[in-house]
Amino acid sequence: MTNKFYIRFGCFLLIVGLVVLFEQCQKDSATTPPMETDVQFLGHKGSGSSSINPSIIENTLPAVQKGLTTLTGVELDLQMSLDGTIWLFHDLDLSGSSCNTTVHKTIILSYDTDIAKINICTTKAVDRIYRLSEFITFWNQASPFYVSLHIKLDFPKDSINKAVIGGEAIYLSKFADNLAKIIPSVKDPGKIMLEVYDATFCKRIHQLIPGIKVCLIKEVTFPKQIDDAIALGYDGVSCTFDEPTLTGSEVTRAQSNGLIVQLWTPDTKQELATAFGFHPNTIQTDNLNALNDLNLSVKK
Repeated sequence: MTNKFYIRFGCFLLIVGLVVLFEQCQKDSATTPPMETDVQFLGHKGSGSSSINPSIIENTLPAVQKGLTTLTGVELDLQMSLDGTIWLFHDLDLSGSSCNTTVHKTIILSYDTDIAKINICTTKAVDRIYRLSEFITFWNQASPFYVSLHIKLDFPKDSINKAVIGGEAIYLSKFADNLAKIIPSVKDPGKIMLEVYDATFCKRIHQLIPGIKVCLIKEVTFPKQIDDAIALGYDGVSCTFDEPTLTGSEVTRAQSNGLIVQLWTPDTKQELATAFGFHPNTIQTDNLNALNDLNLSVKK
């Protein structure tokens, strides 16, 4: 046999060996048991923004049900109508979600009868706007899971200050009173967190619903957010995961002062790894495969 034969045969064996090694590494990686964690992973807007997950409409009960198939809880957005009913909705203007794009209304300046008639659409789904009370009924019937409720307040001043509302302070006072009519009906209020930037609302909620957790959401540096939360009597902080002043040591400082730390909204595997590396209490994400991407399981 020629030297060329031995060289070719040797190359063949080397290639086969590398293929077998690669397949074995893949197999070992696939069978590596997930690491247990205490960090809760919440589906942002139920199961992710409609722009990312268009088959499910955000802030709806189907979105919540979808999010719970892979994650350990959900985040939802709340707004209150002129009737005092609290609805699940994110945007300030309904035109971006309504099937009829000529509808220019806001939840806070609408009555329940009008809101109930509105269908909301994506390219792949049609649904309606849900009341918070409907979600609470579902929550009570399901196995308890974590939920963070974001009180939306970034309304234009000419909207929130209209005579029919009376301004932000009056709106929030009424909001707290109406929350207190709904939240006490839940089985485990310790698993419900509120996100808001108003300290008066926080104090009011603590008076009306003892045990509920209120997180400060505010566009300041993370150390400042922690200091404000401690000074104003909040139970936690809610911060974007890519805030430049966010560090693991500051997260630890917050937690050592009894604060919950929520981070939002890492979606890619790298972003999730970054957020998880800070060791927060909860991570809000649009990625329904977040736990699988990080090879994690949440402790029961």
